[in-house]
Amino acid sequence: MDKKKTTMSVPEMRRMLGLRKTDSYWLVHKQCFETVMVKGKMRIVIDSFERWYANQVKYKKVDGPPPGEELRSYSYSPQELAEELGVSDSIVYDLIKRYDIETFEVDYWMRIHKDVFAAWYKAQSRYRTRADRDRDAELEAASMTMPEMARLLLISRKEVYNILLTGRDKDQFDFVYIADRRRVTKESFERWYAGQSKYRKLCDRSPQEIAAIERKQQEAVTPRLKVDETKAAFNLQEAAVLLDLTYNEIRRLIQTGELEARKYGTKYMISKDDIKWFLLQQKLERENEGRSH
Repeated sequence: MDKKKTTMSVPEMRRMLGLRKTDSYWLVHKQCFETVMVKGKMRIVIDSFERWYANQVKYKKVDGPPPGEELRSYSYSPQELAEELGVSDSIVYDLIKRYDIETFEVDYWMRIHKDVFAAWYKAQSRYRTRADRDRDAELEAASMTMPEMARLLLISRKEVYNILLTGRDKDQFDFVYIADRRRVTKESFERWYAGQSKYRKLCDRSPQEIAAIERKQQEAVTPRLKVDETKAAFNLQEAAVLLDLTYNEIRRLIQTGELEARKYGTKYMISKDDIKWFLLQQKLERENEGRSH
């Protein structure tokens, strides 16, 4: 029976890794693996080579399994942690620096022991692994964030905070925490919503109501434009003020031909007469609708 081969020559190792001659002898010089002398020639102990191969990720066999199998069993790279936590690489490097997470290097590559990561992870609640995010999915589906509640009711986040945390109805809401963030259960939200009449969801509002609320919110950020109504023609922003519409609504009316406009270069101008005509048409439509009902 043939004995199992226990050593290999340096040229064999070089061909196995697809290295240049100088690179292969550099690994030998660094004592990455054990060597023995056989009949006056240096040979590499195969078991020690395989242990080195399983604990590094820089070199890969031309034909064989990927490197670092053992290394990955007890440590992470920053990139692997980023994928695990669902964040960018830069955030992981920032966490390592901010929390002074212990690291080590393999061939100048940073690694983090899994037990070190586990200890840090247990001590915080903001970041979540893939397994925890999968478990959180059901809880997320049954709850909403405060910004989501603000968008649903078309109100400011500040008003949502007042409702949930300081308002007279605050005891009606139930909360859950996911990744250190408080969320409102949808069941408690719907219970509160059904028992009040001040707020209405987007789905319960008309397009006109939504547009009016959006205009009011926009005016709180950007004061309403003052328009000189004696001018002979107006740009789109001015026409929006005169017709009490949004800028985008004015553009749509021009595109559909409901509002006449003339283009000068890249800008549209709407005459005073066209503004008056549009307002008259709107008035007649409302009167007709009133008679039909």
